[in-house]
Amino acid sequence: MTKATFSSRGDKLLSVDILGHAGYADEGEDIVCAAISSAVMLTHALLFDVQRIPVDTLIEDDGAHIRITLPEGAEMERGQDALAALRLHFTELEQNYSEFLSVMEVHTDAED
Repeated sequence: MTKATFSSRGDKLLSVDILGHAGYADEGEDIVCAAISSAVMLTHALLFDVQRIPVDTLIEDDGAHIRITLPEGAEMERGQDALAALRLHFTELEQNYSEFLSVMEVHTDAED
């Protein structure tokens, strides 16, 4: 199962952490994993290559762990729509493939 965790503070999304493989089908035939991977790649391309937001990106274990974190400040504001769209897309995928994708949001306390 893939677990996607969105972190937020107040009404702002800070990051998304995606862990695990969906396990819907064998490698190369897993449509759930392909949908997740494609959405993450599109989101990263929008943030980093198109909007030129210097996101912090972590990719480990041959893609079984991916994290995208927005920088603080004005660039975080500019990245909100991209992460919100990814969260919406994942939530819709979860409705159809709940055995293979879990989406959650973790709220952190506001900065002092």
